[in-house]
Amino acid sequence: MGHVKIISYANTVEVYEYDRDILVLKGRDKPCKRTGENKPEYDDMGTSGKDSLQERKLGKRSDNARRAQLAFRRIVASNLEPNTLPILITLTYRDNFTDLGLAYKDFSAFTRTLRNKYGKTFKYICVPEFQKRGAVHFHALFWGLPKEMVPQERKTRTLAGLWSKGFVYLKETDGNERLSHYLSKYMAKAFIDPRLMNQKSYVASKNILRPVIQSGSFPVEEVLYLFGVSETTPEVDHSFLTSWLGNGRYRVFKTND
Repeated sequence: MGHVKIISYANTVEVYEYDRDILVLKGRDKPCKRTGENKPEYDDMGTSGKDSLQERKLGKRSDNARRAQLAFRRIVASNLEPNTLPILITLTYRDNFTDLGLAYKDFSAFTRTLRNKYGKTFKYICVPEFQKRGAVHFHALFWGLPKEMVPQERKTRTLAGLWSKGFVYLKETDGNERLSHYLSKYMAKAFIDPRLMNQKSYVASKNILRPVIQSGSFPVEEVLYLFGVSETTPEVDHSFLTSWLGNGRYRVFKTND
């Protein structure tokens, strides 16, 4: 039985299946713990590799950005529900502030101020973006803040005062899954930006919901049933080839909720 990875969030279940199981390897020249065979000489991309080092690094970075973007979209989708619609908040600096590390500290201070004023039950996820002038600004989804905040902000400038660094833009949302795609664009853009070096590509509150992930070697259909998938016809079903685990299959199901 090959390796299986199941990712469940909201009413979606994603399934990755592979021909081979994951082997535990110890060092390039040491034998595999399970097979006793030596580890083959693969490059960073998992192929037999004639590409240049720069090409391999660029390819790996692009692949990491794609994976991070998918993970981010799943987190946003995990928190989208019809009963609690998020507010989209954009925070900008009046000055040309370019230090992302310090900007994250400003954002943390802003959320602490919000909790002092509105309580600790709200949650958020936030991504940075660099403007053309080089300044940092933030795009964030907040759940659990007062709904009347949006129409009142133009008159009261309450959040702008709490932010105190520049300008605040608020927008009501319909909670559609398109929001995860919208924010993930900024996240992926920031991920490959060299100014994000050694910095987080997004931040989220501790109470944000995250996908449930189960991986290993197990009967897929039995686990799908536990996740609420009773119909066998997936919405997405396609095959692909991997360097390490052989043939792969990717399926997407919607639960009965």
